[in-house]
Amino acid sequence: MKIRVKVFFTLRERLGWKEKLVELPENAKLKDLLDLLPAIKEEINRYRVRGYNMIIMINGRHAEFLGGLDAELHEGDEVAFFPPAAGG
Repeated sequence: MKIRVKVFFTLRERLGWKEKLVELPENAKLKDLLDLLPAIKEEINRYRVRGYNMIIMINGRHAEFLGGLDAELHEGDEVAFFPPAAGG
């Protein structure tokens, strides 16, 4: 199945891309997607060490409310990664 992955803000600069189409087996979960994208996994851990969480949305819904890393993915889903942001 194909999943569209989007990254926003500073992640685009750090990763060098803003959108990818990723092929996953049926019944894949969010953690399986992250295993295929180690650069995003590194960024998540980089923020976590500093005490921040990256926001992960699946089809516009927060992944935390869909099962976290065990959230099921389906054909055509869109997964978006938003790094923590600060304003002033």
